[in-house]
Amino acid sequence: MKALKLSQRLALTPALLIGLGLFSAQASASNGFNSEASHAAGGAAMAGALVWASDAWTPQYDRAWVGFSVSAAIGILVQYHEYDKGTNTASEALLDAASHTLGAAIGAYVTDGYLLSPVVKPEPGGNYVGVDLSFRF
Repeated sequence: MKALKLSQRLALTPALLIGLGLFSAQASASNGFNSEASHAAGGAAMAGALVWASDAWTPQYDRAWVGFSVSAAIGILVQYHEYDKGTNTASEALLDAASHTLGAAIGAYVTDGYLLSPVVKPEPGGNYVGVDLSFRF
């Protein structure tokens, strides 16, 4: 059997998390550290998968911003829906959405900066690759 590439493993991560969530016996809401950490982890996994998908299918856009913004928007909309149904108070929904958004920022940054290959984009006067240092005196 052929080994999966890193990008393929990253794409499978959200599916694995969703699959494990479907088999949980009972879910309960709380504002504890574990609850907020799970929202942050979900946001990070979703953003990472969206960064990878953006890199694969829409390379003309900034993949980190795409991953972060779509993941954060989904997290916020889900929390608003829970608040609208009455399963969450406003403060709980806000805390959950903020945790998801923080996780999305971290997941998009790490995936873009450390897991995917760097992108060199053309500049109007040609291409530039190098390091730009500036010191303030």
